[in-house]
Amino acid sequence: MLDFSERKLLRRFTLPQGFTIVGAWVGNDYYLYGYRKTSGELWRVKADSFALETPVKINFPDPAQECQPREQAVLGSSGHLFLYEVFGSKGDRRVGCATKVPGGVFSIDPQTGRIIGHLASDLHFAWLISGTDGKELYGVDVRDTNWTSVGLVRLDAATGETLARRDLVSDVWFITLATIPTEVLRLGQVEAATK
Repeated sequence: MLDFSERKLLRRFTLPQGFTIVGAWVGNDYYLYGYRKTSGELWRVKADSFALETPVKINFPDPAQECQPREQAVLGSSGHLFLYEVFGSKGDRRVGCATKVPGGVFSIDPQTGRIIGHLASDLHFAWLISGTDGKELYGVDVRDTNWTSVGLVRLDAATGETLARRDLVSDVWFITLATIPTEVLRLGQVEAATK
């Protein structure tokens, strides 16, 4: 744990070996998620703790377990924790896998590790972000492993319903969220450069 204003290390937490670790804020709490193969563990990190709490177990449903490895990501949004498999990278499991690899995003209860829902199971996200109010999720859906069929989607964060979809030209796409100060915005017509 770092104090950026003082530029110093406050605490160092020891994590079990053999896990890939990612993290996300859920409200005022920070969570570390560690995964390997089909199991994962979730730790809540408290600013006043000197050790991590006992983790909760998360079993990532996977009907294509024979197709390893799998990259996962977490996202915190409006009090919810979302877990999804990352597609579109060099390790995309859909390449050479005889079993259909499901997509979507899982809504997780961070207190228990229980899966609350499987949202947008027909989408295969390379990236997933939350809108500023947490009510919507935005994602890059990679429909095939060569990025020849790609879409930008907007989802209802509670139900997973696709609210909007836009096809993108064949390319590798990224998505992020930013607040742009009004003083740097031009008045009049604005064009975005894509190359």
